[in-house]
Amino acid sequence: MLTGYVVVTSKLSTLVDEIKFCLKSAGMTTTPTTQEKLLAAARRLFWERGYSNVSVRKVASEAGVDIALISRYFGSKQGLFQATLDQMTEVEAIRGLTPRELVEAIVDLCRYTPRQTPEPSSLRMLLTNAHDTDVGDMVRECYRRNFNDPIAEILGSQERAAMFSAVLLGMSVAEKSLRLPGIGAPEGPLYEAQIRQLFSVTTEFVPDETKTEALP
Repeated sequence: MLTGYVVVTSKLSTLVDEIKFCLKSAGMTTTPTTQEKLLAAARRLFWERGYSNVSVRKVASEAGVDIALISRYFGSKQGLFQATLDQMTEVEAIRGLTPRELVEAIVDLCRYTPRQTPEPSSLRMLLTNAHDTDVGDMVRECYRRNFNDPIAEILGSQERAAMFSAVLLGMSVAEKSLRLPGIGAPEGPLYEAQIRQLFSVTTEFVPDETKTEALP
């Protein structure tokens, strides 16, 4: 069983932050490049507000650079958005896991991911942009390639992978948007039991299209 998956990742991230702080204190920090500034601003704005609700002028202003540099480095607004999607590399961590390990990894992810951060999460990006008429196809393809298909490979079917994604996205909405009172505190035992139960059920689902049972 895989345990502490996200805890280790969080500790590494904290260590990196501490190193950056030490370098800054010693006057050894490096200045972000123009591309890095644009990517950071685009990710923050596109992922939080939605692609179609943000202009390239706003991104350039947020980054503090000339608007013409977006075309120079990324070709277009969509090219810039695609570059933010290319940063979603954290999903590589699930490849090669067993179904049980996958559940434990996602349980840890849900429990220990910080709720109050200045940067929007990948889930926030999905919920904000998957329906967008201009980039919706790009978002869905990114999710399918980097997350859904690896999950389907682990769980053995697209049906189970779809249910797994539905639980992940549904819990995010229920907790953060609807704020349902029955959901436990993220790092508490109730929340852990709830999400483990939900994700575990998806790994055991056996599709049978020939049989439907009415609820009592």
